[in-house]
Amino acid sequence: MIARATVQKVIDTADVMDVVGSFINLKKRGANFLGLCPFHNEKTPSFTVSPAKGIYKCFGCGKAGNAVTFIQDHEKLSFPEAIKWLAKRYQIEVEEKEQSPEEKEQQKEEESIRIINEYAENYFHNILLNDVEGKNIGLSYFKERGFTEKTITTFKLGYSPELRTSFSFEAVDKGYKKELLIKSGLVGEYNGSLADKYSGRVIFPIHNQSGKTIGFGARILKSNSKAPKYINTPENVVYNKSKTLYGIYQAKRTITNKDECFLVEGYTDVISLHQGGVENVVASSGTSLTDGQLYLLKRYTQNLTILYDGDAAGIKAALRGMDMALEIGLNVRLVLLPENHDPDSFIQELGADAFGQYVEENKKDFILFKLEASLQDAKNDSVKKSKLVNEIAETISKINKVEDFTKQQDYIRRCSELLEVEEAGLVAIINKKIRERFGKQRAKDARDNEAQLEAEALEAEAAQYATQDTASLITEKDYMQERALVRVLLQFGNRDFDENISVADFIFNEVSPEDFNNKKWEQIFSLYHGMYKESLQFPELKEFTYHPDSSFSQAVIEAIEVKYEKSSNWFDKHQIEVPSDEETFRGQAEQNVDYFYIRKIKTMFKELHAELGKFKGIESENETEVNILLKSILEIKEQEKNILLKWKIPSIG
Repeated sequence: MIARATVQKVIDTADVMDVVGSFINLKKRGANFLGLCPFHNEKTPSFTVSPAKGIYKCFGCGKAGNAVTFIQDHEKLSFPEAIKWLAKRYQIEVEEKEQSPEEKEQQKEEESIRIINEYAENYFHNILLNDVEGKNIGLSYFKERGFTEKTITTFKLGYSPELRTSFSFEAVDKGYKKELLIKSGLVGEYNGSLADKYSGRVIFPIHNQSGKTIGFGARILKSNSKAPKYINTPENVVYNKSKTLYGIYQAKRTITNKDECFLVEGYTDVISLHQGGVENVVASSGTSLTDGQLYLLKRYTQNLTILYDGDAAGIKAALRGMDMALEIGLNVRLVLLPENHDPDSFIQELGADAFGQYVEENKKDFILFKLEASLQDAKNDSVKKSKLVNEIAETISKINKVEDFTKQQDYIRRCSELLEVEEAGLVAIINKKIRERFGKQRAKDARDNEAQLEAEALEAEAAQYATQDTASLITEKDYMQERALVRVLLQFGNRDFDENISVADFIFNEVSPEDFNNKKWEQIFSLYHGMYKESLQFPELKEFTYHPDSSFSQAVIEAIEVKYEKSSNWFDKHQIEVPSDEETFRGQAEQNVDYFYIRKIKTMFKELHAELGKFKGIESENETEVNILLKSILEIKEQEKNILLKWKIPSIG
């Protein structure tokens, strides 16, 4: 178990901007930073990082948290593993206490397989560099491919010996469990005995974007073997092929810096280009591109350039999955290499400079390339041309009309010219394709996702509610007002309300935990209240955002994070002055406290009316009591009226 002091030091040191920025491309937006959410597929950035609050929040999928929870979710780590990950990053020594047998038993399968993968990577790499068979066969092969020692080390290339029990025997001898070795995909069980799956092959470790070894690719070297040329780790709890790109860990920083990613097919293409100075390169490992891979790319850049062989098979491979790339907003370019060349052979023949020049001179727009190549095949065949018009319309319809309207219009103009069709006709077909796709999606949602329908209903209710007048809002929606009061307390409780009292004291003088209707807002309010009263010190925000109860910390983030913030150039554009939180927090505190007071008045009003009803028909006999009740009712109605007038809210009646 990690000592509490270590956990606290990591929490105090870890910077959410630094941590999140290591995985996704963030752009400054006012006081916050914005990027594409790494937890769900989105086309328009909605993932917000607030350095001042030390939190992140996605307004698309709702994911929220701090530096530690980000690493937990992104890297699929437990809380202790995430603390260790961050401790290593910030060079913090981890002090650990002895784990109980129960805690050791709870170690997750993921952690075990990660450890096995790391061991296997080092084992194969060591065999390649130091074992006689490894050097004579594996290392010789890599050197024949032109790979330097530095490149071999960078990608941790390896070799698995011919003897089919070499790795499995060593791994079991080191104490790795048989069932976990099988689950990792490194070994299989045949007639009750373990056997290596990658024997006699050179090894390409596959890393995720944080550098963790999640799987392996293995190439056989025997030319007369009937076995497949390449085999890969089967999918398991740490390896998902459809969300993995080979080389992403080595390439991610250069991709971000150059704002462009080159996509190739195979492992050796990536390694050769990286060695040649083209470091912003990844591979789809011979598979058709998936949406998971494309969204992974889009976290780092919107500019994708595909480098594929110039033969027919290469052209066909280049076109697979590209509609999907356009749909998520990637700018796709295509470079077809000369026949009989792949990226590996071409850069080794030309050298880095000439290769780079060739790429720049031969980049083709994907849609126009597809159109020109298909037109040659269609020629004067009206049936083929009609089919091509529909295909191009389908492709253009995938471009996000909201984000890339100008791009879509330009494609329509240029494609209508090449196809020799009217722009209006092409637009009509494109719009039909969009309607059909949306219709299918709606039907699918209706069939498969009742929860989504419920969410949409709630959203519609919220939209309807948002159109109500302020008086209705302030009296009918306790949830929002209670959240607003908690937000002011958490963010501005330590600030001065006036020269005599803090915001927290002002709130606590008027509102108590018992006044809350919503349990989660009451819990946050109560914790702050208790900590403040006990220590007479204002609690730090991190004590709430890093609360050990994840549901509690999520509620805190929901309270303090807002989707929109004041723009620095709003006034210049619209000549409308919008005050910031810094300018209005005292008013927010006062208005929210008044809301609670109005709610108390409403309760008293109902109670007094109920009491008055007891005297119905016998008022004359109890004139004094009735008059007192009526006077009290008028007094509290006057108090309510004064509060509403103060905030310029019409009387509710």
